Amino acid sequence: MVQMLGFNASFDLVHQDEQSHAVTFSAPNLNGLFTAKVVPGETAASSAVEMTAPIDAGETAQQLVVKFYKDLGDQLMAQTAVQATSAQTTVMSTPTQQTEVVPPVPAANIAHDAPHDGQNTPAEPGDHRASKNTFMAMLTDSNPGKTSKMAIVALAVAAAFLIFGFVALGVHPPIALCIIFAVIAAVLCVVAYLKTQPGKEHGRLFTAIAAGATVIGLVLSLVGAAGGKQESQPSAAASPSSSASSSASSSSKESRCQSFSWPASGAAAKIPAPKATKAMDVYEFAASYSLTACDVTASDFEDYVNELRGKGFTVGLAKSSDTFTAENAAGDKVMVMHNPKEDTMSISIESKEDADQEAQRKAEEETAKQAEEQKKAEEERKRQEEEQKRIQEEEAKKQQEAQNQAQSGGVTPAVKEAMDSYESFMNKYCDFMEKYTADGAPTSMLTDYLKMMSEYSETTKKLDDMDQSTWTDADMQYYLGVMNRVNQRLASVS
Repeated sequence: MVQMLGFNASFDLVHQDEQSHAVTFSAPNLNGLFTAKVVPGETAASSAVEMTAPIDAGETAQQLVVKFYKDLGDQLMAQTAVQATSAQTTVMSTPTQQTEVVPPVPAANIAHDAPHDGQNTPAEPGDHRASKNTFMAMLTDSNPGKTSKMAIVALAVAAAFLIFGFVALGVHPPIALCIIFAVIAAVLCVVAYLKTQPGKEHGRLFTAIAAGATVIGLVLSLVGAAGGKQESQPSAAASPSSSASSSASSSSKESRCQSFSWPASGAAAKIPAPKATKAMDVYEFAASYSLTACDVTASDFEDYVNELRGKGFTVGLAKSSDTFTAENAAGDKVMVMHNPKEDTMSISIESKEDADQEAQRKAEEETAKQAEEQKKAEEERKRQEEEQKRIQEEEAKKQQEAQNQAQSGGVTPAVKEAMDSYESFMNKYCDFMEKYTADGAPTSMLTDYLKMMSEYSETTKKLDDMDQSTWTDADMQYYLGVMNRVNQRLASVS
């Protein structure tokens, strides 16, 4: 088979496995790989050839399988003529067996590197180039088609690990983190290598690069981690600085600790006062009190806890070497925490009774506030109702005036009333003058005449006081009509 494939222009030898008696080859212009394997025949003196063809290549692959068997038969016949003494025969199986579907791969001739006199040089078992091709197959592949996603992922993770290795030289991460990162990258490289076997997906070169980057990243990260471990070891030179820092912290605490007096009322009065004479961070509220006592030893802490127990703080008790929390029967809650590094003790008390009173006071204030707001809302509602009523009355008045004006032919009611009064008086005056003249101007009517003149003055004055600049055209027409009638009546009297 090797000799036939080496001289055959229709096939290109890709790989030869002498142990399993199998060869892998490809055909130009066809995606996929063919595999031919020599297996024992039906008798001990015979053997058979099994082939695996790419199913997705279709009818073309079947035709190439038939050609392979034909060319192999011709090669065997030629060897039989030369080696007539050989008792062993080879039987070819039918070209119908298809054991696996191989993804599209490029047609390549790896078994021979260069043509010789226009022909391919066969790849002999002892040829050095076969060893070279086997090594290159570990690093690269001739698979066409899509690139393996796993190879890309492995390359990306390896690149990230390589960057991490450079960063580790400065930040000194834990060694365990470096190893975990390296294991993840290595596992991805192995999976990508398996995904890019001959006949599978493309990307073997990416896998090889990822493996190299993983090794370099591991070395760099371990070097960085080892450097950080050395720097973390305490040195004698650092001791003065640490001592100075502790001294500064102690000085800061001493400056904050001030003399204090324990309250005699409120929440603090429900628990005993500590033996300490100085404290810091003192907070007093209506229902709670807290402070941090200074210069308190572990023995002082235990003594104070025992005093609290004696005061009845045993409900829901929880205690450790440095903390104590409990409540009394009234529901008051106390919490004590001791800090042995700074010799301080934090004390806090929450009074349930004071808290309930404070809550009640706030509830009463909230109720009073709501009542005040409700009262203001009610007053605002009444004001709005009165305002609305006033607006409605004014609107009704305007509508009534408009209606009266419409009924009077468009004359303003005030103007019409004044003119009607003036015309009525003038008619009354003319009637009086006609009778006065007809009776010969008797002295008995003189008194009535004087009253008439006084009423005339009041009527005319009322008419003169009106602002005629606000009159409408209808008002003026009505005025002229009244004056015309009055003048005609006066003319008839004279």
